[in-house]
Amino acid sequence: MAKTKIFISSVNEDGLKRLRRDAFAELRDLGHEPLMWEENLGPWPANIDPVVKCLEAVEESDIFLLFIGNNGGTYHKPAQRTVTHMEFIKAYDRDKTILVFVDVTVKALFFGRIKKWIDDFLEQYISESNQHPSPEVMMTALKLNSDIPAHIDPYVWFLLHDLTIRNVYMDDISLGVRIDWKEYFSDLLRRGSMLLPLQHSIMENGKRLEQSEDAFRFLSQLSLLTQSPDASNYEAILTAIMHRMSGGLIEHRYGKYMTEVIGSYKACIGATLYTNENDKMKYVAKCSDVAWNRSFRLEDKSSYVALTYNLGKDTVHYTQAKQMFYCCFKQGDYVLTLHFPANSDWDNHKYMTYQESVNDAIINKNPYLVVMIKMFLGGMQS
Repeated sequence: MAKTKIFISSVNEDGLKRLRRDAFAELRDLGHEPLMWEENLGPWPANIDPVVKCLEAVEESDIFLLFIGNNGGTYHKPAQRTVTHMEFIKAYDRDKTILVFVDVTVKALFFGRIKKWIDDFLEQYISESNQHPSPEVMMTALKLNSDIPAHIDPYVWFLLHDLTIRNVYMDDISLGVRIDWKEYFSDLLRRGSMLLPLQHSIMENGKRLEQSEDAFRFLSQLSLLTQSPDASNYEAILTAIMHRMSGGLIEHRYGKYMTEVIGSYKACIGATLYTNENDKMKYVAKCSDVAWNRSFRLEDKSSYVALTYNLGKDTVHYTQAKQMFYCCFKQGDYVLTLHFPANSDWDNHKYMTYQESVNDAIINKNPYLVVMIKMFLGGMQS
């Protein structure tokens, strides 16, 4: 029988070292293949990034085992996460079996009063600033709260809050009491939680070639449609654009180390086109059954068309009431808006948290098509 790979993760703190060693030994004795930095992973040569190698080891594993104590770990500013947190996100994103154990005192404090404080802080911050606070802002606020124990790293609360958002179950551990890991893992085996290793092979062959071929076919179609200057062709052109815009996944990048799938969106269901005349965005054309107005004043902050024109850049907006992403392209005096239904797990809070990732996923899914669209709008301008 193939061995099950189990990645053991935690911050390097004294209270967790014995737990890690015990778990490693018990799992090895059970005939599985535990992976742990001190025992069989590190250190690597100086020219190899240890964070990258750890994340690769998580991806190769079948089970992710995480211990959480008083310390948050090494914080990587570009990723805005600690290494331990990134390891967890990688395991979560790859649908690994995740087992989390939290010091019983820390867990009691978190669910007793700190989780509610974080929830209230987030609600107030988003209400006042209309954006999600960065991890640095949250940790600073936690440090300044005199009611929160100073001996526990604020990042621990941030990590635990993320686990609760993802509905990850947390078991109790007492750092001073030895646990019979063999009995625990044997019980998991009986319940079928320890899976045989799976072979992961994900290949993305010819992606850019496929994108360029799609853009070339689209260009040929646009060329035929734009041969006549008749305005009645606008709807046909917008329909051609709409049918090229498929749905997809939205990923969030944590610095240079990893990405996580955070949601998805569906194929485009409609489009509208506006142009600036006398400081108003006036309606030009639409396709499909989508809402539209005759015009928007440029100072109308409720209009995504006006907002995009004033920003002067391509942007994806979101409306929770309609569960819709509005991808707006600006070129010269024109703004083209494409309507993409968002999956049901999106809301305003999630959109504000991952706004840049949404922009990148939808606008840059096929950059060749975007170039064609901008060329079309530019041609109309000239």
